[in-house]
Amino acid sequence: MKICYVDESGGFEAHPLIPDSAPLMAIAGVILDDGDLHHIMKEFLGLKTTFFPGRFPRHRHSLDCMLDEIKGSDVRHAVRGKHRQSRQATTFLGTVLDLMTRYRARIVGRVWIKEPNKALDPDGSYTYAVQDIARHFQKYLTSCNDSGLLICDGRDHAQDAKVAHSLFTQKHRSGGDAYPSLIETATFGRSVNHVGLQLSDLVVAGLIYPMAAAVFCPDHIAGLKNGAKFESLRQLHGPTLKALRYTWRDVAEKPRGGLVVSDKLNHRPSGLLFS
Repeated sequence: MKICYVDESGGFEAHPLIPDSAPLMAIAGVILDDGDLHHIMKEFLGLKTTFFPGRFPRHRHSLDCMLDEIKGSDVRHAVRGKHRQSRQATTFLGTVLDLMTRYRARIVGRVWIKEPNKALDPDGSYTYAVQDIARHFQKYLTSCNDSGLLICDGRDHAQDAKVAHSLFTQKHRSGGDAYPSLIETATFGRSVNHVGLQLSDLVVAGLIYPMAAAVFCPDHIAGLKNGAKFESLRQLHGPTLKALRYTWRDVAEKPRGGLVVSDKLNHRPSGLLFS
């Protein structure tokens, strides 16, 4: 069985009306094979203790390292830090991508670049993104002749219930199941309990967010101390992230899936995210 772990980074609030608002919103799913989860977990915990030894005292049980999450937003901030800190953060993200590559992970998602002073609809945007990820996940499952489960990072219970119900109604509609390979509607978990959610957070907040900001939000980056380091991150890890995307072609031979950028600011193409 395949499991798609979904997380998000950024914000729906208007930018730049609200101080410290995010210029974009990114939502993505990392697809892993359930048979690989134990090995991925063991290797990932090893990476955490290797790169951040101060966070994990030696006397603690090794599996307890799951409970202390290395947040993608913190790693993103460290990328803009002093040379040693920046190098550590950038290298850590590279080893995470290497781990995902070895275990044949796949990524699908969407990025919204906000229009000035206009907020995104929190419920509508997030629900649409999860439905879109589920649609591409279904295509992937069909290509693999496999079944799957969608696990999203838990947010507010009422919001999560709306998203899960939206998939439930599409799965059990009278016109036919939109996601026949999914064994259930979306479920929500806590990142401290799922290695896939921790990986998804690092991909979305630590890589996709800063890479998209570097390309599509130059004014925002110019206002950040050492913001130019986001461009260096993109140059270094963009090709690997691009290779991890899951894409497919529809009946008209148009490419679908991958990481789609909706640039409401300057209407630039998604491909610029990687090169």
